[in-house]
Amino acid sequence: MSTAALDLPAGAERAGRAENASLRPVLAPESVVVIGASRRKGTAGRAILDNIAAGGYVGRVYVVNRRARQIRGERCLTSVLDLPEPADLAVIAVPAAAVLDVAEQCGQRGVRALVVITSGLDVAACADLLAVCRRHGMRLVGPDCFGVAVPGIGLDATFAASRLRPGTAGLVMQSGGLGFALMDQLSRLGVGISSFASVGDKLDVSGNDLLMWWEHDGVTKVAVLYIESFGNPRKFARTARRVGAAIPVLTSYAGRADREALFEQTGVITTSGFGELIEATALLATQPVPAGRTVAIVSNVGSAGRLAADACTDRGLTVYRSPIDMTATVCGEDFRQCLESLAAEDEVDAIIAVVLPTGATGDLVQAVQDADVGIPLAAVVLNQPESVRLLPRPAHGQVPAYGYPEAAVAALARAAAYGAWRAEPRGRVHDFPDIKTANARALAREFGSQAPQGWLAPDQTADLLRCYGIPLAGGEGSRVDLIESAARADGIEVIVRVAADPTFGPLVTFGLGGVEPGSPRTSEVFADSSARLTPLTDTDADKLIRSVRSAPLLSGADGRPAADLGALRDLLLRVSRLADDLPEVVSLDLDPVIARPDRAVVAHARIKLAPVQPRDPFLRRLR
Repeated sequence: MSTAALDLPAGAERAGRAENASLRPVLAPESVVVIGASRRKGTAGRAILDNIAAGGYVGRVYVVNRRARQIRGERCLTSVLDLPEPADLAVIAVPAAAVLDVAEQCGQRGVRALVVITSGLDVAACADLLAVCRRHGMRLVGPDCFGVAVPGIGLDATFAASRLRPGTAGLVMQSGGLGFALMDQLSRLGVGISSFASVGDKLDVSGNDLLMWWEHDGVTKVAVLYIESFGNPRKFARTARRVGAAIPVLTSYAGRADREALFEQTGVITTSGFGELIEATALLATQPVPAGRTVAIVSNVGSAGRLAADACTDRGLTVYRSPIDMTATVCGEDFRQCLESLAAEDEVDAIIAVVLPTGATGDLVQAVQDADVGIPLAAVVLNQPESVRLLPRPAHGQVPAYGYPEAAVAALARAAAYGAWRAEPRGRVHDFPDIKTANARALAREFGSQAPQGWLAPDQTADLLRCYGIPLAGGEGSRVDLIESAARADGIEVIVRVAADPTFGPLVTFGLGGVEPGSPRTSEVFADSSARLTPLTDTDADKLIRSVRSAPLLSGADGRPAADLGALRDLLLRVSRLADDLPEVVSLDLDPVIARPDRAVVAHARIKLAPVQPRDPFLRRLR
């Protein structure tokens, strides 16, 4: 069986490079025109022009305002058509009724990209705006956004109230206000910003685009997302997996409880709130990724060291030996030597230094800064007012210092989980030569032409599964007999399902079978299942099988012959391919599948189709 890498194939790689090149006018413009800047301060357009000037942008700047001769000493043009050159980037802050005319003029003058600050465009106006941009080959950020910024080139085309510091964190936000707050926090910390985009309604430029840009910009060391929806879940999953292998990708997501495992599959680091997002970013932007989960804890306050140890246990980290209490009167030199000695231990993957400076100690904060430690190091300074700050280190950049032990442990635990994900074999998406994708799509189209949505008939279900090399044993009437005979032959019932998740796209679920809905064990069975995003790699499929609590039964733990795990993997990979090829499949149930020592037998199947309904109907994917 041949395999294909999870990373983009050659054609998609070329498309990705083209997408990146198309973002240069947005994130590396040589000229900017602000349309709608006012002589009156306190307006979005004027604030954007002021920020561009204050940021020291070295490119060419033009201003369009048909009612003013000049603003801030800049001569005003009466129209975009009067530009002396086709500008790379146009920032539009005009009333909603004027946006389409201004966008059309930008296209006619050869402007290469638009950032539309204006809000209040209805669905029809959004569709028209996107059509204008596509007709003229312009990239579009927004509308209803807060702008873009690239501090490294002095570009601040936002109406933020504070100056941005150049740095290594890339930010993309759907909520511009939170984006401003996060930019302020990371600038204050000293992490700084590589580039920022408030994407607003995401008609075109999205988080996927920014991830691909940061993958290759040579500046960004950590990517931070605050996105309320993923309009192209398949593309996001693939892109995040690839980018996450190179740089950490973090997000804070409102539906975190039931989505965290799915984010982890793509390597995305999730946090439970805004504060934790900043705290985790501070560590990942300044420290190497931990090679393991063993943490040494050093403190001059024994009780605080024990709190840190308890938090490590709760977060799945292993404490090296036990917390080391250096006593309340330890000198700075001894504390520094202890840190360096622990860092030299092969078993130690990271260190947490908990300090409370007093009049009886040396300068313990300085000792942390001076320590020659090449593994991840996080400090806890118990009397500092900030939740997190960065301490400069003469030889090793910066070290994050937290106000309490739990925050340091949480940030380190997320970094360790990310390190474990990055160290895993990436796996490969199998390319099955016997799959008949064209035939399957034809069957789906034929069904769609007859009914808007619904369950396939048994013969249609069997035909569709056959296109993917998934034979359906027997007919509808033989299901009970087949299950009973399989049980006599030491088969184990499992369930394979596909559901269309509104955020991530198709999810493949695997779990134990053999329980009727509504029975006392139903909740237990549902708890004993696990899900993964498509496309599944061989590694994903193996982890899916191993992740359920009943996995030992499949390996013969109860004395029965072990099931053919290779056959189960093959089935999961084929189901994943079906779900990935056919977005019309909103539900697929293989219930039960009889896992036998020699094969996996699908005893019964149902498939439901429905028209594809994109969440974000104007995304670039529709071209």
